[in-house]
Amino acid sequence: MTVMGFVEEELAQMWAEILDVTGVTLASDWRALGGRPEAVRVLADRIDEELGARVEPEGLLAAATLDGMARLVRGAMAARNAPAGPAAAGPAGPQAGARPERPALSFAQQRLWFMQEIDPDTTLYNVPTVLRLRGDLDHGRLGRALTALVARHEVLRTTYRTASGVPHQAVAAPGEFALPYTDLTGAADPAAEAARITAAVGAHVFDLAAGLPLRAHLLRLGGHEHHLVVTFHHIAIDGWSVEIFFRELGELYGDADAGAGAVAVAGGAPVLQYADYAVWQRDRLQGDVLDALTAHWRAVLGDDPQALAVPTDHPRPRHRSFRGAVATRELGPELTVRLREFGRAERGTLNMTLLAGFQALLAGWSGTDDVTVGIPVAGRTRPELQELLGCLINMVPVRVGLGGDPAFRELLARTRTALLDASAHQELPFDKLVEALVSRRSRDFLPVFRVMFSFLKEQSVPVFAGLEHCSLDLTGPQDTAKYDLSLYAQESGAGVALTLEYDTDLFGPETPAALLAAYEQALHDAITFPDRPVLDLPAVRFRVSGTERNTHRDR
Repeated sequence: MTVMGFVEEELAQMWAEILDVTGVTLASDWRALGGRPEAVRVLADRIDEELGARVEPEGLLAAATLDGMARLVRGAMAARNAPAGPAAAGPAGPQAGARPERPALSFAQQRLWFMQEIDPDTTLYNVPTVLRLRGDLDHGRLGRALTALVARHEVLRTTYRTASGVPHQAVAAPGEFALPYTDLTGAADPAAEAARITAAVGAHVFDLAAGLPLRAHLLRLGGHEHHLVVTFHHIAIDGWSVEIFFRELGELYGDADAGAGAVAVAGGAPVLQYADYAVWQRDRLQGDVLDALTAHWRAVLGDDPQALAVPTDHPRPRHRSFRGAVATRELGPELTVRLREFGRAERGTLNMTLLAGFQALLAGWSGTDDVTVGIPVAGRTRPELQELLGCLINMVPVRVGLGGDPAFRELLARTRTALLDASAHQELPFDKLVEALVSRRSRDFLPVFRVMFSFLKEQSVPVFAGLEHCSLDLTGPQDTAKYDLSLYAQESGAGVALTLEYDTDLFGPETPAALLAAYEQALHDAITFPDRPVLDLPAVRFRVSGTERNTHRDR
């Protein structure tokens, strides 16, 4: 998936409006889209006004692409002393080599390590991927590229050990990475056998203290058809990093010199490694910086914030099983275009418009005017973190009030404000937020929010020299659920693919399917009648007809 942070999304929206274009991506070039030097001054003024970052127009022109401009803006935001967020406080950015002999885990890693310790056999935090390759693949070259890639990034060869019960990172020396190979061309059903092996690799139980946090297996299904199956543990990867991994793997495969030795890497290893980041994060998030972030989130959420209690089909069990399933639906091109245009007219992105519609539906379904959902944020708030491979993702709560019977136009404005504010204060690790705001007696496994929303850009396609086709499948198993409900909205061609992951201990299949249908209708009605009170729209008053549902609520 291509993950855009809020800075990239805001810049893309500005480009679209100033240049009157659509389909702006990270690789888009300002001049190629018709951007003139005088127009970049308008862009600089809007960046100053809306993001609180002063960037010279000449610098924006030199940056050229959306990605380059975003890096420039993030640098300005990190250096500013504005009160919008504490990003400028604390130590300077992470630096290479400044780490103890036993570097601590990052806050995200610490939580994942702890959860794996609690249940050593769990695969809930596995990240399975399948790279589908068609063409004349050089197996040896691919293996050497993988070896070089693991050598390049320390986090891929890190184990997690304890001293006096405290975990620390242990980085192994580079070495050859094993790539098992299985030729399935003689199998009775190569596709079925490939699915079986893929599932087995995806279900690998990682021993974080003894083994690398990734496994790989190369399968040959036909003369020129291969699947590279790679499963990571989340402690070493996030969605942003998956893209980095496969992009660099393609670059290394295409480099004639890659893999000449175990540590041969195009351009050498990155100067900054994940352990450097973890040390910097620990150093940064203390004292005044931590106090400022905590105070901000206390002002937003209050003390002991309660998670949204959506109606469920079944009573909540005492212990979570994490069993889940998914329901899917597509938003068609016509509705997607209308949603984009409406959001643009209201200074919002497609992400914001979809989230506002989801907040409205949850409010109507739950009978509340105070809705908090969790959203994943990239955690890459500084330019030097953009290409860092590792787990930097964080979850932040987005709280939106629907008091005063707002119309959808007003709700979108409230959602935009809440989302930008949450993104600007995303550095506080979620566990730290819970520790500071939620009393021990009020904590359960899902404090603050039990419903998650994630907007994903369309997947980029890795490039492997000499191959006819490459595609990356990140679907993985669909039988687990980390939250009560998780809605993934991913750009897909001219439309949006919706995937609703749900906890099967709480919901039967009819409710999630009906919820997605109501969501589509609610979005349609909300932008058709944007000045009507949004909670009066029939689709927002979601109910599952003909059942005894909506009776089980958490107290």
